[in-house]
Amino acid sequence: MLFKTLSGRYQIVKHLGGGGFGQTYLAEDKQLPGNPLCVVKQLQPKATDSFTLEVARRLFDREAQVLYNLGNHDQIPRLLAHFEEDKEFYLIQEFIEGHEIKQELPSDKKFSETQVIALCSEILKILEFVHQQDVIHRDIKPSNLIRRKQDGKIVLIDFGAVKQVSTHKGNTDGNTTLTVSIGSPGYMPNEQLGGKPRFCSDIYAVGMLGIQALTGIAPSQLQEDPATGETIWRDKVQVSQQFANVLDKMIRYDYRQRYQRATEALQALELVNSQSTQTYNVSTHQLTPSSIPTQPPATVTLPPQNSPFKAQINSGGVDLSISQLDVAKDNTGVATPTNKSRWLIGIGTGIAAALAVTTGMNYFPKQNSLLPLVQTANISWNRLETISLVNTLAGSLKNVYSVAISSDSTLLASGGDGNNSIELWNLQTGQLLRTLKGHSDAVYAVAFSPDGQKIASGSGDGTIKVWSLPAGTLLQTLKSTSENRVFSITFSLDGKTLASANKDKTIKVWNLGTGEIKNTLKGHSDFVMSVAISQDGRTLVSSSSDKKIKVWDLSAGTLLSSISDPTGDAIPAVSISPDGKILASSNIYDKINLWNLIELQNGCKGAQVCRPKYSISAHKNYVNSVAFSPDGQTLASGSRDNTIKLWNPQTGELKSTISNLNGDVNSVAFSPDGKTLVSNEEGKIKVWRSP
Repeated sequence: MLFKTLSGRYQIVKHLGGGGFGQTYLAEDKQLPGNPLCVVKQLQPKATDSFTLEVARRLFDREAQVLYNLGNHDQIPRLLAHFEEDKEFYLIQEFIEGHEIKQELPSDKKFSETQVIALCSEILKILEFVHQQDVIHRDIKPSNLIRRKQDGKIVLIDFGAVKQVSTHKGNTDGNTTLTVSIGSPGYMPNEQLGGKPRFCSDIYAVGMLGIQALTGIAPSQLQEDPATGETIWRDKVQVSQQFANVLDKMIRYDYRQRYQRATEALQALELVNSQSTQTYNVSTHQLTPSSIPTQPPATVTLPPQNSPFKAQINSGGVDLSISQLDVAKDNTGVATPTNKSRWLIGIGTGIAAALAVTTGMNYFPKQNSLLPLVQTANISWNRLETISLVNTLAGSLKNVYSVAISSDSTLLASGGDGNNSIELWNLQTGQLLRTLKGHSDAVYAVAFSPDGQKIASGSGDGTIKVWSLPAGTLLQTLKSTSENRVFSITFSLDGKTLASANKDKTIKVWNLGTGEIKNTLKGHSDFVMSVAISQDGRTLVSSSSDKKIKVWDLSAGTLLSSISDPTGDAIPAVSISPDGKILASSNIYDKINLWNLIELQNGCKGAQVCRPKYSISAHKNYVNSVAFSPDGQTLASGSRDNTIKLWNPQTGELKSTISNLNGDVNSVAFSPDGKTLVSNEEGKIKVWRSP
């Protein structure tokens, strides 16, 4: 089959695997520009007589239609084509670049309860859609779950229903028989083994996968109670009683005792989540006083225009040995957004799965002849009752991936997909002012220039576009390679330099005066997800899906230090405090790490190991974005768990939580005057204020 062209279009370039059901190949689509990759599934009927072929043909067409419908979900591969050729059946599916979840489940690794809840919840969210289409997947297992490289989301592949084409055999009486059961040992419950799968059969598989992640033991190696048939696993790990009860119900031997649909299991997990919001764990790393700044980050106060710029550093101590922050339920600061005129109160939780691309950008004003200085007060985001939802903005974007606020705190920009545009809003009134179009793919990053005269946008089409304001005319298009994606952009504070994080594993540093590349920083082994520049313009920080943070001398283009996420996870977002002393980073599970940036700039000299000041179990799922307030006293984080959390970056203590949002929070940004926080959830933007 290698190099064979199917249907005059799909050229096989690699054999991916196969078995009794058929073979899977990687192919190039020769009829599309760039010859994009796709997956070819070759289904081979058990017999080739005319009657069996006719039965297989009907099954094939029926199941292909199911796959076309399922492909409407972002986390299920799209079916691009299906056809019959030489008495064999072929499915052409979207190629998902990433790795199988089984690579995250080695026998020597055990996930935390929080991580397993997040993993199971994300799978169940996909299954909720699948079950709503009256479809049973039938083959949930780690190798059929792909962690998508582009955004870290889980994609569900290889629906077992299509395998009926290969496993049915036609009889002359018009009936068909199933020659083998569809499923995988360890993840397949008894009723499915007998050829009678149910919706709750998928729930069983997710539960077994969750137990595997908790215990580090493959399901086939777990023992069963000989009297009841139930799986014995609780003695292998310590988890909360509530979570253990949910997993046990998911994997009951008797299907009638399980959760019957994905929605039921998901609701049970969310209940466990809500009961666990009481405690927030912080790392127990002991740090010497010399390794931590003795004062909290600067409170930056901007004077009236034409006055000298000064920054004051407030005094205050730092707790060097916090191991746990116990927060009473009535003091967790969890808020539920209501209408514009009401304060935010109450408790809520949420788990979801959506795109997690972040801008990784931060901007803080300083004196500049072109920069309209904004008087910045010490705005308190400490008290939940003072935080209000003042506006919800919905434009034409299907998903909003990035938000940014202009230097005078009057304009809001959002970028996303749907129409691949940038939308400009009046931040005070919520009026949509202008839509900038020109990209041919999703806009993953937006950033205002420090003088407020330009806005830049980075896209999946591999370009950065620079637009003039307020006219909205295109000034420049910056392009480095023919096939690249721009995931994050940030301006230097003199407005002359722009840095971009790219799919090609590099950071590009651009001269905006000439539109040329000043420097290409190399060293990451996977795509770069986020970049940030310190306020003094000397340091650039990058983070990558290679699980590394790199600190660079921006002008020289030299590497100062390279560190790994303590949990060994990809790092989607970084942000630098206004005083340049603290670096905040997030990871693809649930943590935020706070680092001593000065230590990293010195290459960790004099430090035994470059460790975070605090490693916070911040959320219940992937942390997409982090951003400092202009006074440096608050760090905001946005997550796939449908929450925004506000932290004290000096102590790692939780200030408040805005919860029960309607989708993933892909991006958060403070206004330069410190009074406004904006966030996104799917196609909507939320505007929050603290007086």
